[in-house]
Amino acid sequence: MTIAIPGATGQLGRLVVDKLRAKVPASEIIALVRTPAKAADLGVAAREADYTKPETLDQALTRVDTLLLVSSSEVGPRAVQHRNVITAAKRTGVRRIVYTSLLRADTTSLTSLADEHRATEADLKASGIPFTILRNGWYTENYTRSVGGAVAGGAFIGSAGEGMISSAARADYAEAASA
Repeated sequence: MTIAIPGATGQLGRLVVDKLRAKVPASEIIALVRTPAKAADLGVAAREADYTKPETLDQALTRVDTLLLVSSSEVGPRAVQHRNVITAAKRTGVRRIVYTSLLRADTTSLTSLADEHRATEADLKASGIPFTILRNGWYTENYTRSVGGAVAGGAFIGSAGEGMISSAARADYAEAASA
């Protein structure tokens, strides 16, 4: 069984590869990256794949059983990029897709961000490929940029009103994605 991880040199993808290497043989893991040479230290096969270049996707997804579709970090063209991958997955016979979506993407009013995830989820449903949706929240590491201001000002200021912070570390999301 082969598992492909796009964005395998990114912050989440690299952690997923590490978690998978502890669970399955490295020969079953494929790092999908824009520049395969940058994935040499991962200890797994690397193939070129770029969400914005559909011509790279068919070859990258050949003989892949499970695809972890890591959400693109680019807000705006994300839904189209994901659709490119899902379409190629269908053409190449990928048997299962696991997608890193957003908490409450199906019900939240966070317009542009949630809209892109909802569109991807709809494309997954329409593809006919069995899928799993992971509802990832905010990465705890994203708050580190705000720590200095919070310490200096005596408060952590955000837009959640009376809400609490709900996040998890990337390593925790990677563990869930590799399960």
